[in-house]
Amino acid sequence: MILQDQVKIFSYLGLLPFILVPIIAWISPQTAFDNNLIEVFYSWSTLMLAFMIGTSWSLALKNNRIIFMVVALFALLFAGVILFYFISSNVIFFLAVLLIIYEMQYFFEKNLIKDDDWYKNLRFHLTFSIRICHLLMIAFIFTNQ
Repeated sequence: MILQDQVKIFSYLGLLPFILVPIIAWISPQTAFDNNLIEVFYSWSTLMLAFMIGTSWSLALKNNRIIFMVVALFALLFAGVILFYFISSNVIFFLAVLLIIYEMQYFFEKNLIKDDDWYKNLRFHLTFSIRICHLLMIAFIFTNQ
């Protein structure tokens, strides 16, 4: 199996929880609340965002670019987690913060990817899907408060 195929498989496997949790939540809100699926969603989102920011570190180094933006994105993520857990506990706010950082991460990474059009397309589709899933979860929480 070539590298492109492996990247696509793991990328789409990582996308599955983003897609499945909102679907389950909208189909059966009681199941979502009974099984803490909202917490699963934002925990998975935070984990994947931290992973993606970490991979940008090596991509920036590989392209001989400064790593300030990577550090700034990670600091924003860390600050968002701290605000959520210790100050506000507002899930909608936290999901919005995650969504904004995903957008920032996408635009930063898009500038680092030079010759790999297949990867640019993959990242666009993944970020678009993650964006929709976050908006669906925000709408679900807002609707079921």
